[in-house]
Amino acid sequence: MKKSIKGINKKEYFDVVIIGRPNVGKSSLFNRICGYRKAVVLDEPRTTRDTVEEIVNKNGKNFHLIDTAGHFKGKGTDIEEKSLIKIRESLDKADLIVFVIDATVPATEEDKVVADIIRKTGKDVLLAANKVDQPNKTMFASEYARLGFKNVFYISTIHNLGINDLISAITDKILVKSTAPVSTEIPTTRLTIIGRPNVGKSSLLNALVQKDRAIVSETAGTTRDIVTEKIKTETRELLVSDTAGARRPGKIGKAYKKGEPIERYAYLRTEREIDSADIILLIIDASQERATTQDLHIAGIAKEKGKGIILVVNKWDLVSNLTQEKFLNRLRNRFSFMLWVPTIFVSAKTGLNVDKIPEIINTVAENQKRQILTSKLNRIVEDFALENLPKGSGGKRPKIFFAAQTGTVPPTFTLTAKHHDLIHFSWRRALINELRRQFDFTGTPVKIIFKQK
Repeated sequence: MKKSIKGINKKEYFDVVIIGRPNVGKSSLFNRICGYRKAVVLDEPRTTRDTVEEIVNKNGKNFHLIDTAGHFKGKGTDIEEKSLIKIRESLDKADLIVFVIDATVPATEEDKVVADIIRKTGKDVLLAANKVDQPNKTMFASEYARLGFKNVFYISTIHNLGINDLISAITDKILVKSTAPVSTEIPTTRLTIIGRPNVGKSSLLNALVQKDRAIVSETAGTTRDIVTEKIKTETRELLVSDTAGARRPGKIGKAYKKGEPIERYAYLRTEREIDSADIILLIIDASQERATTQDLHIAGIAKEKGKGIILVVNKWDLVSNLTQEKFLNRLRNRFSFMLWVPTIFVSAKTGLNVDKIPEIINTVAENQKRQILTSKLNRIVEDFALENLPKGSGGKRPKIFFAAQTGTVPPTFTLTAKHHDLIHFSWRRALINELRRQFDFTGTPVKIIFKQK
């Protein structure tokens, strides 16, 4: 992989790690401090698996907030073992630890295990006694204080009580006031990795950042929270987010009705990430030798939202009986409405072609902001309309008066016209194809808007 791809140096920030046994409210506290719901929160224990991270600015100071999983019982499932490794990695780099406990119940054996792990780090600790929405609910907090942690804060994440005092204690530990570093030299592009479960989204993120950032498992639905990493290339800074596997809405709905709401909330987070993204990396599994209906559905969502799209065919190392050209022909038959989407064949496992992805991202990002001179645009539209504009009906005939580019990301063109309601959508599509023929709009949708004369 090219050396120009570099992960973010997290020591640009003060690292605050939230830790505690399952279901004490770690993710709820994380969301309260962030000011919005980033981590999935449910009453179901062990909802969080990956570490969830965010750069937070409070009281004029920035810090790197990390929410961790709640797996501490030694040997467990493959996912639990990997979650425990993530917790230990987070504690190793922590500048401050926030130990969250449930003050409404006595300390459990698992609380004591967590306390012992924290003490061995020798780092600063703030004890957050959660679920204290009434004074009489502090009855067990003193028991936790005997574990050896002096700085105790009584909070309620549900009712937003005591959170500001805890935040003030965190920022008091940060010696230097700062503002988030803003790159003035290179642009920033937000990328969201989407695809069906088990196509290799988390593996691709790990390959891009060159470390095990997201948990990878053969178990479908491993990723639940949004995992985001920053990558610096020679031309731009990339904010790359891994998302939960996108199942068909019907399956998500059935799971929700059966009392399994995690998938629904994870899918809502994925939708929000798509909305905030500039470019979508749509991952499909090459070993299945075809694109599925769900792949097509996901691509359609990204297209309708006006996002740049790159099709990443993963697990190409597992394919031996197909050429790339034949595979592409199959894809084009399935993705006929998106012939403008660039495709790259990779293997996140072996690293095949992963280093070429940033170059394609840069091309798509530049095409999203491409602008056409008004005079040149009007000549193209006029020539195209002379040959293709419909004759109309009932004495009404469409006429194009003026064309102008009115937006980028995606490139958007507004045509002032008379009787444009008589112009069939196929004409609009043909005009877009003509613009693509004359200008490079690879990887980005192009929008045509009509305005009444």
